Amino acid sequence: MEGKRFYMQYVFMYKDEFPLTIMTNEKAMKELEDMEVRKDDIFIVTYPKSGTHWMQEIVHLILVNGNAEMLTAKERRPVLELPDVMSLDPDVIEAAGPIVREMKDALSPRVLSSHVRYSLLPKQLREKRPKLIYVYRHPKDVIISYYNFSLKFIRPGVSPAPFGDFFDDIVSGQFQYGSWFDHVLEYYNHKDDKNVFALPFEDMKQDLHKVVQDVASFLGKSLDDATLQRVVEGASFEAMKESFQKDHEKNVAEGKAVMHATIFIRKGQVGQWKETFTPEQNKRFDNLFRDKMKDCEWTRAYEPDSSNIDA
Repeated sequence: MEGKRFYMQYVFMYKDEFPLTIMTNEKAMKELEDMEVRKDDIFIVTYPKSGTHWMQEIVHLILVNGNAEMLTAKERRPVLELPDVMSLDPDVIEAAGPIVREMKDALSPRVLSSHVRYSLLPKQLREKRPKLIYVYRHPKDVIISYYNFSLKFIRPGVSPAPFGDFFDDIVSGQFQYGSWFDHVLEYYNHKDDKNVFALPFEDMKQDLHKVVQDVASFLGKSLDDATLQRVVEGASFEAMKESFQKDHEKNVAEGKAVMHATIFIRKGQVGQWKETFTPEQNKRFDNLFRDKMKDCEWTRAYEPDSSNIDA
């Protein structure tokens, strides 16, 4: 596949309208939608590259009072609709099965992560209304992070198409998980639901201490000062990377071909898009942002400078 459609070979179209990653399939998505939900489940949802694993670690640490040694690779699962293997081979993916299947017998409270839109989450979620944490991030930073991440999954011996082609596909909403705008807005429609807690990724970067307090409060957990400090320290980038690396080494030693979680852990830099976006790409995105997000309070801080308005 050549030209600007290069990245679309890594897209699986669900129900002929929802672009997802080719690391999931029809069967996995049906299992996700039909999943048995518990009232004490904790869902963590993001558009890809918006802090999924970071929030996952924060929640787990809160639940174990900051005792990181109590967490294992099994708790640090990737998203529900994905397999527990790193492969683009559909046969391998099918044989492994989705994470959602493994979580059926997990002890409560389960921490469950996904990247799908609200409308594709388990049907029982609307009825049982478990806790749901939604993390959103500056879309331009998401695009750069997602592009760098996608390069790690290019098939061997294949040269990737340039960033401009990726930009076209993701901005048009045709790449994996569809439009960032539609994704955020679909969850924004549930901003007043009592079981939903939403926050920007940038808050986690700026004041992790406060984020931990807020998330703990949402989960109904009271943390003393010592426990709060343990959670904050355990959720630092350095601590997370070390923990995930130990889990990976243990799995390799046991002969488990599991997904290497450290591939998901990056610095989460803010503003890196400025080094990559061309002026034309920036203007195109800003105009689209203004049109799509004009009524969304969550993303006010992301509003573009007025100098980029297309006359």
